[in-house]
Amino acid sequence: MRRSYVLSIVPLAVSGCVALSPVTPVHGGPSSAAPNASASVATTTGLEDVPTYRGDPARDGVMPGPGPIADSRQRWKLTADGPIRSTPVVAEGVVYLAAGSGSLYAVGLSTGRQRWLVHVSTSNLSTPDVVGGMLIVGTTEDGLRAFDAKTGEPRWSVAADGPVSGAPADTDGTVVFATGAGTVEAVDAATGGERWTANVGAPVYSSLAIGGGTVVVGTNEGSIVALELGNGAVRWKTNTGDIGRVGTPAIAGGRVFASTGLDASGPPSHHIIALDAGMGNALWRYTSPTGAAVYTPAVSGAQAFVTSEDESVVALDVATGTLAWRAAVDGPVEIVPAIAGMAIYAASNAGSAFALESATGRELWRSPIRGTPYGPTVAGGLLLIGTDIGELDAIGGTLP
Repeated sequence: MRRSYVLSIVPLAVSGCVALSPVTPVHGGPSSAAPNASASVATTTGLEDVPTYRGDPARDGVMPGPGPIADSRQRWKLTADGPIRSTPVVAEGVVYLAAGSGSLYAVGLSTGRQRWLVHVSTSNLSTPDVVGGMLIVGTTEDGLRAFDAKTGEPRWSVAADGPVSGAPADTDGTVVFATGAGTVEAVDAATGGERWTANVGAPVYSSLAIGGGTVVVGTNEGSIVALELGNGAVRWKTNTGDIGRVGTPAIAGGRVFASTGLDASGPPSHHIIALDAGMGNALWRYTSPTGAAVYTPAVSGAQAFVTSEDESVVALDVATGTLAWRAAVDGPVEIVPAIAGMAIYAASNAGSAFALESATGRELWRSPIRGTPYGPTVAGGLLLIGTDIGELDAIGGTLP
């Protein structure tokens, strides 16, 4: 399939460093933390970066942090010009956020003050990926776009044969993305030049993962496909046996983890499935006791942490899928969790963000938010979480 890419000619409106959208500093608010609890918000140095969806290309959900452990107050809130259905990413002290209106925001991590705003398209945007000083984002309208991370100026674009809903991933100067037409494409991160294309035989609307020289993709027709990173050749393809979309895979410890049965048009069958990363063989499955939807785990060490619409978070043994603990929360959880240090971070549809102790599931704190949340990001002492009413909350630090 023929592709085209264009260097720096995409017509855009770029605003300067003035805070044009509302940013609200918050000096307190309800918190389950002790009254004398405090947490500092550090300036990131690069070691705290979360440059891509779920922390790294493997999508394991592990983030360098630090995250808020004791203090769950809101530090600042950004109001975007549309719903937030993507995850913020962080690089060198800057938060990058895509809104459903087609706008990209760059704001300071410690203050929430706007650095720049770019109106990319009229369609929804994927979670961005920061690589080589550029911000790369997929659109449901016309493919992949790259922008200068410091200024928001356009760098290159790549046309696609379908919507790019999932986040792109990068490794060693290669950016890989997937489309609603079932195409997976690798391009040069610096120029957008095509390196290879492959077709996985079904639409892809979830984000892909990269690990161990392999690209792993979940399709809308219940299959998981592994491709060679170097040339796009198929290594294996596994049918999960469940109807509906496969969620974003996570690669960790020689295994692939994914949620199944999402957005099913027929009777759903919801599982977490663990596969051998080398051969694609199924190792185990986990199902909620109620049959509710479950979402791709965050994986750290010997445990996989799973959120569910059954109003719980569970910890599973990565080798066997057996239950280590179950924590009840205050409502359905439709987002994948994040891990930083000793804590798991997520948010419920009941209007709260929360942190749990990873060893036991004990609640560390809970903080109110408004709207239905999307995936969390943890960086610089803050939990960043956006919602469908266009609010991005920064939780965890006290204002000076």
